[in-house]
Amino acid sequence: NRLSSVLSPVGPQPPQVYWLRRGLVLGVPLILIVIIAVSCSGGSKKPSAGSTGGGGSPTSPSTTQSSTACAPGDLSAQISTSASVYALGAAPVFTGILTNVSAEPCLLTTSPSTENWTVTTGADKFWTTGPSAGCPRSAVSTTKALAPNASRTVTITWDGKRLEPGCTSGDAAAAGEYVLHAKLDGVAAQKVVFAFHTNA
Repeated sequence: NRLSSVLSPVGPQPPQVYWLRRGLVLGVPLILIVIIAVSCSGGSKKPSAGSTGGGGSPTSPSTTQSSTACAPGDLSAQISTSASVYALGAAPVFTGILTNVSAEPCLLTTSPSTENWTVTTGADKFWTTGPSAGCPRSAVSTTKALAPNASRTVTITWDGKRLEPGCTSGDAAAAGEYVLHAKLDGVAAQKVVFAFHTNA
């Protein structure tokens, strides 16, 4: 009967061959079902509390940028000249460095319109970019995040000539001692002395 043919397979091959074939036919679908079940259950696992997803990494404090503008009290200003002695007719380059001396990062906005440079000789205001001159100045500004102790550098080149009324250039500086003053973005810097010399 049918049951005996299943339990005692009949054919030219040994019984072991028929049992092996039946095992493969029944076993392969069962293995596939197990694999699918394991893969589905593994893909639904939630990350552990200590793991981090690809788009959810926390922001490091060192990369956090402040949205607060730097106040004058947060900054120090230092100025320098490109040389201590210039030849007559030279065009000195002045450099200013603004440093965040506070304990917090801040946003520093710099612009030529807020950088006041002045050259004096004795009591004579020889040249200036300050508002008292009434000369047009660029309003282009740039903003940079300054971490504590970080600095921003600005420069300006003076043509070495007296500023005349009407914002025109007059005579070139004569030999002698001159003093550079600056107030950068509301922060006054310590003055710097330089000179023009005939033999420089």
